[in-house]
Parts: sequence; structure tokens; C-alpha cells
Amino acid sequence: MHGQTLLDRIFNWIPVLLLAYPMLISPFFLVSSGGEDTAANISASKSNALNQLFWICLFMVLLVSAGRRLLNAFTVLKSPLIWILMLYLLLAVTSVLWSHAPGIAFRRVVLQIIIVMSLVISVSFTDDARSLLSRLMLLMNTVVLMNAVAVVLLPPTPIGHAGIYTQKNNLGAVMALAMMFNIYGFLVSRGFLKRFGMLIISALAFGLLVLSQSKTSLGLAVLMPVIAYIAVGMAFLFRINAALLLIFGAVTGAVLLSFLSLLTRFGFSDLSLFLFNDETYTGRTFIWAFVVDVISRAPVLGQGYASFWATGSDSIAFREAPGFVILLIQAHNGYLDVMLELGIVGISLLFLVILTALFSAARVVSLDYRIAFLCYSLILFVTCHNMLESAWFRSFSLNWLIFLLAALLPHAVVRTWDNRSQN
Repeated sequence: MHGQTLLDRIFNWIPVLLLAYPMLISPFFLVSSGGEDTAANISASKSNALNQLFWICLFMVLLVSAGRRLLNAFTVLKSPLIWILMLYLLLAVTSVLWSHAPGIAFRRVVLQIIIVMSLVISVSFTDDARSLLSRLMLLMNTVVLMNAVAVVLLPPTPIGHAGIYTQKNNLGAVMALAMMFNIYGFLVSRGFLKRFGMLIISALAFGLLVLSQSKTSLGLAVLMPVIAYIAVGMAFLFRINAALLLIFGAVTGAVLLSFLSLLTRFGFSDLSLFLFNDETYTGRTFIWAFVVDVISRAPVLGQGYASFWATGSDSIAFREAPGFVILLIQAHNGYLDVMLELGIVGISLLFLVILTALFSAARVVSLDYRIAFLCYSLILFVTCHNMLESAWFRSFSLNWLIFLLAALLPHAVVRTWDNRSQN
């Protein structure tokens, strides 16, 4: 845009820096979030100076560079999504009162508030939504190229290539997200060379995804964009709300699958055997059984935000977790982790967050169906990915940041559209 100051340019790059931290910066400084032994699990309960320094400094830069935009901050309160996010964070702050590790819980919830506020402000008030997506695609393509080099130079882990990351699932998730951004880039690009470049990067990301052997990310990377494209296409052509289409499709699909499961006796364990050659979802059912038992002890309000995993040797997870579960710092199911931390109240607010994100994206279909397609692809990917991994309201987890981006982007698109109409 014309007449941009240095502070304006800095502000418009803040969302890119937010996503660059889990994708490019932290992999070179932080140990694996999954933990490999009990010592690593205990160390995860301690504060991380790099995290604190990065997020606090970035938040201060955001506030300074936002300038006059902060005078209009109240306009974001028109979005139901913001109110529900605020309620969830308020519940998280309050849960410090019943947390068995209040110091750790308070530290983590303050970090989460900073992260959420940073994304809300920087995405909602970006000068141009399409330019923001162009900058994010540049980041994604850089990540793809760096991981391609890493896969060539570094040996694979015993279960798949990890690229610049410590776990193959991290590489799989990042490459899946990069594919979706590049599909969007292909749709909006003009000219043969630009489109060809997007196809090359997409193919490279897909190849790295296959090499990671991350089956969850691979399946979702193929399926979710197809579902999003069909939903947005039908909504655009027939003037139907895309969110209602997706909800109707999800409910109908769940009913049909349940009926077919009863009819064919193809159950939960059979699906795991088909997908993973293992009846326990690679050990996840043991984790879930333990977590469900703990949830039953405090079903309404949970154990407290971020107060269960990686909270030291005096935690329930450390004292009671069976076998390998003691090594973990997540339930490998985002929905169970939310219930574990904030109970039925927390999971109810999470479902409202997801629903409002779906309806928020529906507003963009008539303005720019390509951005709507990207938003729905990302929202659906993260929503489904959380069935086997945990990301909801989880520090600076990439999937959580991506979901927030996709949920907040429609507000930026509408704002951009209104500004252009006025000019």
C-alpha cells in the first residue's frame, strides 16, 4: 500500500514472525515437545527464557507498531469469536485457583494470552488480507525448501524423515499446511510461471510429507482441501451458508459411518488396524484410557489450564501414568486434553470457538471464494488433526496458531473489502 511507514511495514509482518517461530526459529533452539524420558518430561515443566523473551518482545513491538490501529481495537469485539476466546482465557486464568501447580499454570496462561492477543490484533488489523497471505506463502515456501535440504543432508529417524524438526509428525504437519497455502497460491496466481512455481513447491511439499511417513497429516492434506473446495463451491454457486453445509455433512457422515459400522462390524480398532497396522492407534488408546479416568475425577472444571502434563514429579501424570505414558506431555487428542484441563465447561467453549470459526469463514465466500477455501481447508485440517494430536490453546503450537489465523482472517478480508469500497 502507498504511504506506509516503517512501523506499518513492521506491523504487517508480525503474523509472519508469529508463525515463523514454531516453524523456523524454535526447531533450532528447543528440544522435542514430545519428550523422550522422564528427565525431559520434568524439564518441560520449567520456564523457557527463549520463549518468554521472544513473545514478550514481539508483543511489545506489536503494540508500538500498531499505533493508531489500537484506537479501533473495540471493533474486533463485534466478532462472537473474540468473546468466546476471551471467555476461554478467563476460565483458564480462573483455573489457577484449583490447579495443583498454580505457578506453572499462571505462567502458561499469561503466555497464551500474549499469543492470542498478538494474533488477534495483527491479523484483524492488517492493511491488506491478500498481501498478508502472500507474505505467509513466502514463509511456507522457505520452510519447504529448507526442509528439502535437510532431508537430503540428514539421515531419517527410525520411523520417517523429520527434516529440521525432531519428530517426523512435525514435518508432516508443516508440509501439509504448506500444500494448502500453495494450492491457494495456485488459484490466485496469474501467469504460467507463477502457477508452475506453485505446483513445483506443492509437489515438493507433498514429497516431503510422504517421506515423513506421517499418515494422519498425509490423509488430511488430501481430504480436507477436497471437502473445503466442494463446500465453498456449492455455497458460492447456490448461495448456501458453507458452515451449515459442512455441519450437515459432518452429522450425516457420522450417522452413516455409525450405521455402516454396525452393519459390517467394522469398529474403531479395525479402522486403526487398517490405517496404522495396529489396533491401538499406535498406543494412543492406552493414553486415552488413563486420561478419561483422570477426567472423571473433575469432569466439570478439570485439573486446571496446562496443569496436568509436564508439571513436575508431583503431578498426577508423573505419579500415576502407566508405562510409556509417563514420558508424554500430551494426550495425543486435543479434545481430551481440553476436558482434562478445563472439563465440560472448557470443551463446550472450544466447540463454540470451532463453530464461530466456521461461520466466520462463510462470510468470505461471496467476497473471495479462494480465501474462503483456504480458511476452511486450514480449519478442517486442524479440527481433525486434533483427534490424534493435541494443539488446542497449547502454547505456540503451529496448528493452534494456524487455526487462529484461519478463524481471524475473515475479519481482515471484510475490513479490506470495506476499505476498498470506501476508497
